[in-house]
Amino acid sequence: MLYRNAVSCAVYLVISFVSIACLSRPYTAPYTRPEPESPPPPATELAGGGGDEPRFDIWRDNPEDFYALVGGEPRPGDPLTLIFLPSSGAEPERYTALKAVLRGTNGKRLGGASFFDWTLDDEGHKLKACVFAAPSTYDGGEALVTVEGAWGVLAEFGLKLKERTFTSEEIPLNPRNTALRTVPDPKKTAESEHLWAIITRTGDTVYTAGPFTPPVPADTRRTGRFGDRRVYRYSNGGSDVSVHAGIDYGVPAGTPVRACGAGRVALARGRIVTGNSIVIEHLPGLYSIYYHLDQIIVEEGALVNEGDTIGLSGVTGLATGPHLHWELRTAAENTDPDALCDRVILDSSAAKKLVNERGEQIYAELSW
Repeated sequence: MLYRNAVSCAVYLVISFVSIACLSRPYTAPYTRPEPESPPPPATELAGGGGDEPRFDIWRDNPEDFYALVGGEPRPGDPLTLIFLPSSGAEPERYTALKAVLRGTNGKRLGGASFFDWTLDDEGHKLKACVFAAPSTYDGGEALVTVEGAWGVLAEFGLKLKERTFTSEEIPLNPRNTALRTVPDPKKTAESEHLWAIITRTGDTVYTAGPFTPPVPADTRRTGRFGDRRVYRYSNGGSDVSVHAGIDYGVPAGTPVRACGAGRVALARGRIVTGNSIVIEHLPGLYSIYYHLDQIIVEEGALVNEGDTIGLSGVTGLATGPHLHWELRTAAENTDPDALCDRVILDSSAAKKLVNERGEQIYAELSW
């Protein structure tokens, strides 16, 4: 009996201690997974332009490479400006020797250009850009743009070119001009190679972002248009075909010829076929050309501003009458001068908008 009472007391004491411990234990709510924080909305402007404390800075927090094509719906002969923003934290070696290549539906290379550094504003925001052109001789409609670097292809997307037609004309040549086109001459070859070395060179200086202005008044009569399909009728009965690379203005000899934009004079000398000639570099890979001048006023290496008089028109070289031939080359490709007069080539406001909207507005038919 005494033993049974002792056991009962022990059991009672244990239950009491457990109850006291449970009652004195702090309350813990059941575990619930916390709700994830909502991502910050994208800034409406560049960092620094959307308020004192922008919540999202695409220039630092870009999670992936960004590409965009700026400049309307391109046609054959139109310039193309491709901008590129590397992802944050990516290896710099990945983006060395960066270039864009334009190919036709058959895979044949149509053109392209190397990228260069482009500073957008006074705050030093930078991205990479390249300017190239769709050949005026390409009528395939569909094309492919690839971005390539030292590590291979980084991106590719489709591009659709709008249809475009060009006029045709026949030009009869006298014996002198026939000889200029047909008689072999080592000096002509050397001059062609020298010019090609210039217009295929990509520098690193942006002298102007455009747009350009015509070198003579815009309403001047045109005797030749960009992309004309020309048939030259030789005095010996032969013929040849070519595509006109620029615009011919029917101006009297001695008319002032002005620089279409700021730049550096890369060539200023007489040539056999094109007569007195001037070439101006405006930005990496983009050059303006002026042929058949009566007089050259500028020197090679000189810096010029838009509107500066660089020469006087004439009838030198292969010319059937007094006129000015004006053309623009983008990454060595013939480019429609009117297209480069109609829009900014390096449009910082459009680039900022495209980058901040992360590709939602692309002014071309692209497939990412």
